[in-house]
Amino acid sequence: MTAQKKIFLIINNNAGHKKGVRAIDIAVPILKRKGYSVEYSFTNHPGHATELAVKASADGFDLVVAVGGDGTVNEVAQGLIGSNIPMGIIPIGSGNGLARELGISMNMRKSADTLINGKNLQLDVCKLNEQRFLCTCGIGFDAHIADQMSLTSSRGFLRYVKLVVKESLFYKPLDVRMKIDSVQIEEPVFLITFANASQFGNNAFIAPDASMTDGLIDVVVVKKFAKIWMPVFALALFAGFVPKLPFVDCYKARQIDLEITNTQVLHFDGEPGKLKVPATVKLDTEKILVRCER
Repeated sequence: MTAQKKIFLIINNNAGHKKGVRAIDIAVPILKRKGYSVEYSFTNHPGHATELAVKASADGFDLVVAVGGDGTVNEVAQGLIGSNIPMGIIPIGSGNGLARELGISMNMRKSADTLINGKNLQLDVCKLNEQRFLCTCGIGFDAHIADQMSLTSSRGFLRYVKLVVKESLFYKPLDVRMKIDSVQIEEPVFLITFANASQFGNNAFIAPDASMTDGLIDVVVVKKFAKIWMPVFALALFAGFVPKLPFVDCYKARQIDLEITNTQVLHFDGEPGKLKVPATVKLDTEKILVRCER
């Protein structure tokens, strides 16, 4: 007789205007009707999701589910990377980059169904120094916005757009020197993205050709450009043609050495962080399993 499958939900109830608690009323009954044993816990401090994921893995759960946004997904992943326990996602954040990348529905009932009927996909994991990330990491304007968003009391796409418009008027490019495999670059940049996935979130495609299973990191270098190009750049993000812009260079690499830059701010999977240079970006030796539609 087959043992009953056990699922553990890690819920960030601060994500998505406190929609996480809805998972108890919507997702949990769906899973239980299919014969699964379900337990859950709410996060209550930074890093708590990682602690809960590590414990759930040790306690023998068959699937550990992140209920939240990109930050929650990243934290849960930190506790499961290198294990044989897959991560599921019920996306309720403002960006939901990994969920969108993997075709996971923004509808909670449909994403709960994916936990039951989806397939496990083994994904690359990247890291900048010791900071692991699944989708994107970078410096420049997007990192500046992530840092500013962390200081606001409200989240959401509209708030993000307003902040981008405001900050773009006064933002000054960074000076950067780095080596992408054997290619040396030294010039002012608007932003640099190290991409494992194709998008930031909200279907904003910074690296349309990126793959999470090819063993390579896509590097998108957006060089200094006249502010009159800003609306075109924004359109290119959502239309998927950023690499075709005249001030954008794209590379595929195994390692990037960031030697000099005049910023201490970075972002990883949409969350702000502190940059220490010199820094190295490369693939982690470990991978992660994620339950998805593919």
